[in-house]
Amino acid sequence: MNVRLLILAVGTFAIGTGSFVFAGLLENVAEGTGVSVAAAGNLVTVFAVTYAVAAPVLATLLANAPRRGLLLVAISIFTLANFASVVAPTFGLLVLLRVFAALGAAMFTPNAVAVASSLAAPGERGRAISIITGGLTIAFVIGIPLGSFVGSLYGWRSTFALVGVLALVAAVGVRFLPPLPTPPAVRMSERLGMLKRPAILATMAVMVFSMMGGFVAFTYLGPLLTTISGFGGAGVSLLLLLFGAAAMVGNSLGGYGADNFDYRRFVMVMALCQIVALATLSPLAANPGAAATVVLCVVLAVWGMAGFTFNPLQQHRMTRLAPEAENVAVSLNSSAIYLGQGIGAGLGGLALGYGSLAALGAVGASVTAVVLLVVLFLVRPEKPL
Repeated sequence: MNVRLLILAVGTFAIGTGSFVFAGLLENVAEGTGVSVAAAGNLVTVFAVTYAVAAPVLATLLANAPRRGLLLVAISIFTLANFASVVAPTFGLLVLLRVFAALGAAMFTPNAVAVASSLAAPGERGRAISIITGGLTIAFVIGIPLGSFVGSLYGWRSTFALVGVLALVAAVGVRFLPPLPTPPAVRMSERLGMLKRPAILATMAVMVFSMMGGFVAFTYLGPLLTTISGFGGAGVSLLLLLFGAAAMVGNSLGGYGADNFDYRRFVMVMALCQIVALATLSPLAANPGAAATVVLCVVLAVWGMAGFTFNPLQQHRMTRLAPEAENVAVSLNSSAIYLGQGIGAGLGGLALGYGSLAALGAVGASVTAVVLLVVLFLVRPEKPL
């Protein structure tokens, strides 16, 4: 494997772990900072929304910056924000540091993907990009369960330290990279011009609503898993590991489906799987116990698999819809992912604040159902190539 790509993948692994690790630790964070669990969920919301808004803007403003220096600054900001969070005295300062961490992530990940594409031969670009995005997927399989386990043993602040160490390793690697090629600059008008295409907007809507539906519940997955199963930190980490393993299967299935299945039908099947899985969480949360825990394992497997088919599937469709500007299309898809995650986390906080944990699954399923409407009424059948 290309060492340069491996170093960049370590960076995306650290960012993926730091982005979502608090799904298993929100109760601990809430208790430690003196806020409600719903309020603690804003740590996910703020990070995701900041990333979604900042990524295309920063990519345009910094288009001519040397890639190695830009990547080093980006991962350094992310690293320092996480180390500072270890000693942040107030919840408000913790939220502010999440904004800075998101800005670093928003600079690093899209540029890492662009660099990977420029380093690879034309026929190997997809594989190179998959190495970088694979760091995010592995974060769900290893990073998030590990961070949750470490946080349960040594306190939630130790998770920030763990993420900071991972990011520091990536920063050291980036520091010693050789000079990297600078991808072609893309004007903001060109990025925004893509949003005038109905097919692009419909595809982004699929991404936004699928992420929204999933993150209504995923943001508060730790409390959900504890309530349903009665497990402590180690048990919750094992359940998160199950979810992550299913996510890896879903990531592969999404890539296979993009090449071999009809887009509209495949999206609808995966959306229905996510709807059923999320809807099942509500009765499980209302009736916890041993039997519910067994069903929960099946739900996590189905949800993890279905939810993670969307990213490679959507990446593939976006590049097909805009082959003349693949980098722009991929960056828009990335913004759609984080926008959906941020809004979903906020909506989950509202559902939790005005309802209960049992409401999260039903709300998430209802939001995911919008994907079906988008596909039925806004996505046109693809013409054969």
